[in-house]
Amino acid sequence: MRNSKLPIDFVISQLGYDTSSNLYLPEKYQDSTLSLHARKILSDLDPYAAYIVNDAPFIVFFDRIISDEIALKDISKHIWNAQIPVAIFCDENSVKVFNGASINMKDYTIKQVREYAISECAAESDFSFWNIADPLFWELYSSDYSDTRLNKCLLDNISYLTNELKNTYHITFATKLVLRLIFIRYLIDRGVDLAYQNFSADTIQSKAEFLRIVRDKQSLYDLFNYLKTKFNGNLFDLGDEVYCSELTANVFDLLADFLSGEIALSSGQMSLFSMYDFNIIPVELISNIYEILLGKEVQNEDNAFYTPNYLVEYILNRTVTRSLKEKAEFTVLDPACGSGIFLVNCYRKIIEEKLTKNQYCEDDALLANLLSHNIFGIDKNDEAIDVTIFSLYLTVLDYKDPKTLFGFEFPNLKGKNLFVADFFDESALQVLSDLNIRFDFIIGNPPWGSVKNGLHINYCRANGYNHMQQNNEISRSFVFRAKDFSDENTICTFILHSKLLYNQKGPAVKFRKYLLEHVRLISIIEMSSVRKLVFENAKAPAIILSFNYNQGNNLKNKFSYTSFKPNIFFRLFSLLVAEKNDVKFVSQELLYKYDWAWKTMVYGFSGDVENIIKLKESFITIKEAVRATTPPLLCGSGIQDHLGDAQDATSLLGLPLLNSDDGVDHFSINISDESAFDKPKIHRVRNRKLFDPPHCFTAKGLNCSNYKMRSVFSDKQVVCKETMYVIKGDESQVDMLFNLVGLMNSSLFAYLNLMIGSSLGIEREQRFMTEVLSFPYTFSEEIARQTKELHLLCNSDNQNYESEITTHIDKLDHLVLTAFGLANNDFVDYALTIQIPELIGSRESEAYRKVTTDDLKIYSECFIKQFSAIYSQLRKTVSIKIYPNILNCYAAVELFVSDNVSQDDYIISEYPDDKELFSRFILSAYNDKFCQMRDVVCFGERSFYILKPNYFKYWHPAISKLDLSDVIDQIMSDTGGEDE
Repeated sequence: MRNSKLPIDFVISQLGYDTSSNLYLPEKYQDSTLSLHARKILSDLDPYAAYIVNDAPFIVFFDRIISDEIALKDISKHIWNAQIPVAIFCDENSVKVFNGASINMKDYTIKQVREYAISECAAESDFSFWNIADPLFWELYSSDYSDTRLNKCLLDNISYLTNELKNTYHITFATKLVLRLIFIRYLIDRGVDLAYQNFSADTIQSKAEFLRIVRDKQSLYDLFNYLKTKFNGNLFDLGDEVYCSELTANVFDLLADFLSGEIALSSGQMSLFSMYDFNIIPVELISNIYEILLGKEVQNEDNAFYTPNYLVEYILNRTVTRSLKEKAEFTVLDPACGSGIFLVNCYRKIIEEKLTKNQYCEDDALLANLLSHNIFGIDKNDEAIDVTIFSLYLTVLDYKDPKTLFGFEFPNLKGKNLFVADFFDESALQVLSDLNIRFDFIIGNPPWGSVKNGLHINYCRANGYNHMQQNNEISRSFVFRAKDFSDENTICTFILHSKLLYNQKGPAVKFRKYLLEHVRLISIIEMSSVRKLVFENAKAPAIILSFNYNQGNNLKNKFSYTSFKPNIFFRLFSLLVAEKNDVKFVSQELLYKYDWAWKTMVYGFSGDVENIIKLKESFITIKEAVRATTPPLLCGSGIQDHLGDAQDATSLLGLPLLNSDDGVDHFSINISDESAFDKPKIHRVRNRKLFDPPHCFTAKGLNCSNYKMRSVFSDKQVVCKETMYVIKGDESQVDMLFNLVGLMNSSLFAYLNLMIGSSLGIEREQRFMTEVLSFPYTFSEEIARQTKELHLLCNSDNQNYESEITTHIDKLDHLVLTAFGLANNDFVDYALTIQIPELIGSRESEAYRKVTTDDLKIYSECFIKQFSAIYSQLRKTVSIKIYPNILNCYAAVELFVSDNVSQDDYIISEYPDDKELFSRFILSAYNDKFCQMRDVVCFGERSFYILKPNYFKYWHPAISKLDLSDVIDQIMSDTGGEDE
């Protein structure tokens, strides 16, 4: 610390940050391990200290409390533009904590969320080092950190201006006009002296001059022409737009009012443009305006959605960043470049590898050549290419000293590096093919969904891929087309729709077989469970697929598979948190043999794969059982009651019609006398016999509180719509129908739907009966009898049976699990008590309850059993020492070998707040990157210990089996468990 007597040092120490390797003091602010953007923020803010997470300031500490309104507003502007989540100010008396990512629209200051006396600072205090890694702590502040962020404000502001120009004033080149204004503001905020009229290095003076010029058409276009001569490039290509009759005086008044912050948006809020500091706002955020500037019409046509920067960074850190360790630069192609966010980040990484510790590059030719020789992109939308050029030009300027900026000429990129073309237009892209570039990476976020009349359909037909096409899915075609620009070393990384991996239709299965045979999978990152957070305007599930085309025996390859789960750090801070068991290593051969295992990988473990293999080998399917009965049961979905083909439906007239929303619940049916079928003609009548009793109905939608299916037996004539699936038997088959209803409603079938159902946990909370019919089947008189009892209870008029019903349901669940040999299966229990409650956001989940001593004993049983079998032969005893509560944050178990034959199996440590003990564990392996949660397994001469957060989900018996396997692997490795 700079001065150990300062109050801020006491605060940092008491809160626990002083020993963190992520705490940066000013002498480390220019550390080359930080990105240029992070260094720029810290240099601009000059906090006393900063706590860094994922290369960005997460907390900044200031050794003063600011009471002056003007000074507070000024520092608020800087912190807000940097989007730093936590700002801590203190003096000798108190500590104030602010949410730096949210600004009060009334006085433009960041929001205070906590205040306490400096004497209260301790490990248990809010925002301590220990608490910020705790998901439950952030739940307490969830509402404070759910306000509108800067990126949303900026996008709303720019959207308003662009739409006004396009829709009210009919300016066809509105996008390019807005981009030029932002570019100039960027130069001003950087302190660049434009050497033009009254512009200078003084940002206040230059902003005033810019506002003066913007109000006059000729003055503004004179400035554009001047910048074209100074910078070259494509951004200031004006054509004949200066003669556009729509450029009236009102247009330029609008621009000036908007830039000055003196205009009210459609939301009622004032424009915040005067509050933005483009010296701090990253170029990558600005390039995200692509989503809005293209407009919804074009976006819907192309099925394109912008890629958030945190996702781009995550992808590139696992691809191109690793490549830079082997060579200084690389070539990259983005075949659907959109705003250019992938290209911007790739270019930035190449430059920063060249610059090492230097902030600026004095070699103009190097900056230009790295851009023109390494960065390539394609997009069919001309405006998208303009945004990409804009973004890349701004990125170049990040690495130029404002004092030496003038004289630098941007390279022309349009038609040379960046092409306005359809990726499947081979003639239009012949110029790119003729360059004979060996791309190191092909990377991007291609459009998703059905594009019926696209060139990609012709391409697939001409190149033998058509049998793997389905519903004109364009992203699938991008995977095929990438091969034309690849060699065996090219790494392709695409963000794709998750359903490509789970759809059970024939072409989708063939596509997956093709992948497994013809490409070497490098990694898959599955984001379905966080789908509502990834793309703001599209709740579609996404995967990130990395691969290269390879002629080797790809089935023998193993690849990294990461499945993100819902996490408050992601929701509040866009921090992608991968816990230890979210990461697996998967054999392509396994997926080739068991296509259903693609889905099991999302939420399951090796034990779940074993469960399903055993079930499939040991039991017939429901479909087989239905066909094997005499007579066979009738099966089918309900009617389609729109007119359509106008089939005769008079045989159904007057029958009760089940309500699709609430007609069927678990074991109960609601047949309303008021709702009768009354349409003589409909599109699809189905088999009339389906609606005669006895039969059972299964709803398409699931119970969203536990993911169980909703199924019921009925002995009455009733019609249902196609959201219901019907299985109909005769009087001799009533027990079988009740047995089926019991299975459908069971927790085991919820487990199976999660593990192998293509939709649940991926896209929608629903079942597909073609998949359910492939679930295992067994008949049990006990299951049928228990289901009958539930049927009577649930359809009774007595409302006092709720607790009795719950007891019967629990009994039924146990009977079903027992019938399939899974009554005490830890992996089934983990899915039902941890995975599903976490997915639905249940506050009653077992996942985050504090682990108990008994939990740790149960967790340790498999370790004692395994190692006792080994050491008992050497006449030694294995014991477990349990640490249930370390600083109220962590728990640990330590296995040690003793010569004392009478040693107890378990020793309970009573050191809940022993900081020295905690340090003993932490210093060996545990770091404070809470967004990369890993267990600590540390080996001593006669012992090893495992340290984790003290929540039950990390110590569940299923996890103990996985941990035991990992420990054995480490012991058997070359290092014998020791760090290399």
